[in-house]
Amino acid sequence: MQHVQNLPFLKNILATVSMDAAGQGAYLPKRYLYQQMQDKGSYILPMKQSVMKDARLMPGTRCMIALLSGWAGKGQDLKTTKSVIAKHLGRSPRQVFRYLKDAARAGYLTYNYTKNRIGAIVGIQVFLKFALLRPNLKKPAKKPRNTDRTLESNTNTYLKDSYNIDKELEKKLEQFRKTMSFSPT
Repeated sequence: MQHVQNLPFLKNILATVSMDAAGQGAYLPKRYLYQQMQDKGSYILPMKQSVMKDARLMPGTRCMIALLSGWAGKGQDLKTTKSVIAKHLGRSPRQVFRYLKDAARAGYLTYNYTKNRIGAIVGIQVFLKFALLRPNLKKPAKKPRNTDRTLESNTNTYLKDSYNIDKELEKKLEQFRKTMSFSPT
């Protein structure tokens, strides 16, 4: 005989009921029972506040965009699955699909399905629009300081030396003109 708690049809009902410290049944949301995430030292690059303040997005979509932006690093496309994103967000893959559609509708990302050689869908490839998500982190190049005089230009020394007359070359050219009966110019 099984205990009442172990009956399969009651497991879902009992999972929604959480107990407080005194063992009393307090009807708290299921999210209160989740364990706190461990800090592994990962972080998200700076994001524009306009993304987080966008009222068109669902709150879960904002979290997913922040997570994907952190995963993308310097701007690569992401190859992952809806289940992996769902595991990290603590949501279902179906809800992640809604988040993806919501973010795509707002213009923050596009995604494609990835397929294996048979044609079965095995994941998704996400392309984030970083111009909308992140500030331009490159610092502008410093302008050179204006000086009161210009520096000497670096010109070709061959042209400067061509103005000097070569005596031996002139003699040989004069002999060549005489033999070929050309008049000097």
